[in-house]
Order: sequence, then structure tokens, then C-alpha cells
Amino acid sequence: MLAPYSHRRILAILFGSMLLLFWVEQAAINSYWRQTFHQPSLLEGLDALPPWREGGALGVGLRMGSEALQQRVGQWDRRMIDSLNACCLREQPAKRESAAIALAKPAAQASAPAAAALDRRLPVREGLPVLLAGDSMMQGVALHLLPPLYRQHQIKAIDASKQSTGLTYPDFFNWPATIERQLAANPKVQLLVVFIGANDTWDMVSGNRYIRFASPEWEQRYRERIRSILASAGKRRVQVLWLGLPNMNRDKLKDGVHYLNGLYREEVTAAGGRFLSTRETLGSQDDAFTKFMTLPGQGEVAVRTADGVHFTRQGQVLLARRVLSELRFE
Repeated sequence: MLAPYSHRRILAILFGSMLLLFWVEQAAINSYWRQTFHQPSLLEGLDALPPWREGGALGVGLRMGSEALQQRVGQWDRRMIDSLNACCLREQPAKRESAAIALAKPAAQASAPAAAALDRRLPVREGLPVLLAGDSMMQGVALHLLPPLYRQHQIKAIDASKQSTGLTYPDFFNWPATIERQLAANPKVQLLVVFIGANDTWDMVSGNRYIRFASPEWEQRYRERIRSILASAGKRRVQVLWLGLPNMNRDKLKDGVHYLNGLYREEVTAAGGRFLSTRETLGSQDDAFTKFMTLPGQGEVAVRTADGVHFTRQGQVLLARRVLSELRFE
């Protein structure tokens, strides 16, 4: 006799928990649904009910409180690290010896600024962090950027990449705000590397209406979000390396990525940053999608995955090496 009642109780608890979860997280669910399926979710039909909207407001408040707490913890963590470094680290003998050698050779140093002026690579100082931002494309490339940066140059790469994100749905994930927050929490960041846009060839949402992709209003809003990211970096004198989108093999993305690349190139260049095309690195010389390319000593290898968007491990490695080739370590 007890078993049926236990099952009902368990089902009631599960149903109640799910209902509470949907009530509190309705804003996040709606944003995710729009980002993924590019249409309103079924939950948005309940927005006319005041009690339902109260749950959404509660969820937004809880999320903001959580983010503020994480930011304070990050600031405290950074202060602790700086304090420990200041009191515990001492100058290494090798560095002192290098400094003595440098002082003994002023003539050799005199030519260094001239050589650096001719070098178009972005200068980065060893030991200072860089920030990586973007969608799933950056996630793959970051895997092959972090190890060489840290092992060979003692540079910590802060990987803030997040899949299924872009600049078109800030309600789902707000990249300008995220980068501003990351740069504020990590004031020693010297370089921002951005690789984003694979999820952005869609209409935007403005209230209850959609803004058509590539329309004048859409472009204005998209440019503003690019500029916001560049402004966050600019006011802190953080260099920007923005990776262009590669050719895609999906109909919706084929023309869209070229349009987006034009926006990135214009805005980044105008702000004094560096726009880096990636299609040549992946074997394309024009707008055609290329899944395979021939590499010295390896023959023909696949650099793109079957989805026509992402990269194989070999493709990720090639892109990571291309990024590293744009940097001059000092």
C-alpha cells in the first residue's frame, strides 16, 4: 500500500521542482530558445500573467546577485595573488644575469627598437595574461593556445569562450558586458583575442518583433556591440586581435559570414586593432568552403568537421599556430 503513495509523492516533488525551475529561470529558457531555434518559446505565452512574470523578475535578480558575488570573489582572489607575489617572489638569478649582460651590450640594444618598429607582429610581454573570447570556434582553438602560451612564455590565457553564443542575443549571453567585466577583473590583460560570429547570421529580437538579418537596423545594432567590445579594450590600452570567420558549408552561413567579416574588419581596423583572416589558414583562397588541405609531410588532411562550421583537431592547431605567428614575445 505504501509503494503507490511513495511514487506519487516522488512524482509530485519532481513536477513541483520542474515547475519552480521553469518559473524562476524563464528568462534564461526564453533566451536560450530564441538563440537556438530563432523563434519565441512556448513559455513566452505566459508572460501576460503577473504571477508568472514575478518568477522571471526573481530569477533575473538572483542571477545578478550571483554575478556580483563572483566578481567580488574574483577581485579578492586577484588581490591575494598580487599580495603573495609581492611578498614571496624574488628576482631570479637568471634574470639578474640577463640584465647584467644587457647592460654590457648597449650597442646591441640600440638596434632593437628599430627592428621592433619594422616587425608588424603584436608585441606581448611574457608573464602578462591575455583574454580569449568567442563561441565554440574559439573553444577549440583555445585548447591549443593555452599550453604554448604558458609553457613557452609564462603567459596565462584566460579562456572566456562559451559555445552557442554570439552578439545577436545579448539576453542569452552578453559578450560586451562579459568582456568589460573580465577586463575590469583582470587589469593586467594585454591582449584580447576574439573569434565569434558562427551563431550570428540570424534575425535579432527587439521586444516582440524581429529585426531582419543584415538590415540597416540590424547592422547598426551589431556594429554597436562590436564597438562596445573594442571600447572596453581601448580604454585600458588592451590590444585586439579579431579572427575573421572562415568559409562555411551551411547555406544560412555561406554569405552571412562574409558580410560579418566586413563589419569586423571595418570596426576593428578603425579602432586600431588587428583583423586576421582565417580562411587562408584553412586552405581557402576564395569564398569556397574547403574541408581538406594538403600539409607538408602529412598529405591531405581534414581541417573542418562534418557540420561545415567547426574544425578538426588539425584545423584547431593550424589556427592556434596562426594566432601565435601574429605575436612578438618580449
